[in-house]
Amino acid sequence: MTTTFRDALRTGAPQVGLFTLEFATPGIGAICARAGHDWILLDLEHTGWSLDEVRASIAVARRSGITTFVRVAGHRKDLVSTALDAGAEGIMMPWVETAEQAAQMVSWMKYPPVGTRGSAFGLAHDLYAGGDPAVSQATANRSTVFLPQIETPGAVRNAREIGAIEGVDVLFVGPLDLTTNLGVPGQWDAPVFLDALDEVAAAGRETGTALGLFCPTLDVARLAWDKGYTVLSDGADLSVFARGAVQGVNEIRAHATGTPVPQAAPRQGY
Repeated sequence: MTTTFRDALRTGAPQVGLFTLEFATPGIGAICARAGHDWILLDLEHTGWSLDEVRASIAVARRSGITTFVRVAGHRKDLVSTALDAGAEGIMMPWVETAEQAAQMVSWMKYPPVGTRGSAFGLAHDLYAGGDPAVSQATANRSTVFLPQIETPGAVRNAREIGAIEGVDVLFVGPLDLTTNLGVPGQWDAPVFLDALDEVAAAGRETGTALGLFCPTLDVARLAWDKGYTVLSDGADLSVFARGAVQGVNEIRAHATGTPVPQAAPRQGY
């Protein structure tokens, strides 16, 4: 039996991935898979990418043993259904604040009788296999992943209700928007932010819902794991590229000049 990302969530093991906001290349998912990532997210919220611009990335990633998510740009059924039909295995939705919103979004992702997703098979999402539509619908309903983002104080307060919705798989905190909306933008050690992480973590424990966080630094990733968050990003493609570029340039110059390698400042955000 094929193991799905939802199966992996139930193990409690860390699920480490990468946000992609710059390099929507066909091989980006395969590269991340070789590096050991469990998932990759293609971000259509902050990039302006169209779905057509990431179709090849989704297709190659799905053949590489890595789970592919798409963050859609807003609360619209067509954005969700087209991303799923293109082969995304999960949807991240920004700024989900209520259980009612979450329930509607789950409905967009699931076929009847669970939801209202329209059916079309023999396409990218089922690897062009076609076959019995009832089997395909049931398989998709079991495997598609929903990651509503917790990014406002209201969403934190409603996290238990959101997590209790059947079909919500990961309460995923967006730290920059959440700290901004808490009045402490980018202050990852602010007590009000840490309290919010604890409140969301409690909601996840009470509802049996996995917890996720975009990790702007490795220190934040360590802190989040210790609080019970298991779906963690190693920043984004931009930060990974920047770290590697700085390290390589500094080491070459240090060797060439005989000077110590300077300590690079940690990159914040993406």
